[in-house]
Amino acid sequence: MSQNILKKTIAFAAAAALTGISLTGCGSSSTASSAPAASVTSDAAGTEGRASGDASAVNTASAAAGAKTVVKAVTSGSPRPYVYVDDNNNPTGYDIEVLKKVFEQLPQYDLQIEVAQIDAVFSGVTSGQYQIAVNNFSYNDERAKSYLYSYPYDKISYEFVYRADADPITTWEDAAGKTTEAQTGFSIANAIEQWNAANPDKKINLNYTDADTLVTLQHIEDGTDEFTIMDTAMYNNYIKEYGLEDLKASPLSEEDAKQISSSTYAYFLFGLDNSQLRDDVDGVIKKLQADGTLTELGKQYQDRDDCAPEDDQYTSTLN
Repeated sequence: MSQNILKKTIAFAAAAALTGISLTGCGSSSTASSAPAASVTSDAAGTEGRASGDASAVNTASAAAGAKTVVKAVTSGSPRPYVYVDDNNNPTGYDIEVLKKVFEQLPQYDLQIEVAQIDAVFSGVTSGQYQIAVNNFSYNDERAKSYLYSYPYDKISYEFVYRADADPITTWEDAAGKTTEAQTGFSIANAIEQWNAANPDKKINLNYTDADTLVTLQHIEDGTDEFTIMDTAMYNNYIKEYGLEDLKASPLSEEDAKQISSSTYAYFLFGLDNSQLRDDVDGVIKKLQADGTLTELGKQYQDRDDCAPEDDQYTSTLN
């Protein structure tokens, strides 16, 4: 491993330790388990971080002063490029910048953004300490019992990643008989397990690992593994950050991607008592899709021009 890659690996590991979740933990289905601690906040204009207190107390103080309604959003700060903490200790990334654009058009609210561990993201919204959770969350029925979903603001896609000098892998059948590694319990490992169960004569050789995504990609480069499957935006980010020139990728078709998740869109989550806030946010998300803002932010943060959901996704909410 080169010194440049080693330094960046250490930086990524430090960021993961700060936020308390894996870099590959996008849209975790964790449930509430602990009360969130005070953490760094940033308002919609990206002001310097400041210590936060109880959200209800802040809202009460704001109301008494006749000020804007304070809305607290919370994120785990990972995975990049959806959410991360920049060099000035401010939350940013595609998801965060979309949220900021939304609240630029909602002057009745004062948006503040905090970083907390992933379990505190869920418990904080459930308890009312936060009003919005921001972590590239996909939809699932169980989660919808506890949170309101916004309109989608991102369309997720996936890539088969393999050595540039190898035969292309473009379908699950192409991957049959080849070796990969994945983290136990995560969506990619689950998808491969389901494929193997349904196709015993076309099994993929799956090795379980706790290794960081960068290590997995390096294992493909050195021949330890033959391929992996990655979220497109995350793949683009790793290629840009680490210059992995020996790798190539092919997109999964929408049908093949459904093997990984039945939901290929990302949403903001709200507490069940925040329907008015959800409706206000939805109205602006629809505008940002229509005027091309989502596409432009996708180009900037994901190196993609196809992340904006289709028009028919803005006719009704999921719950």
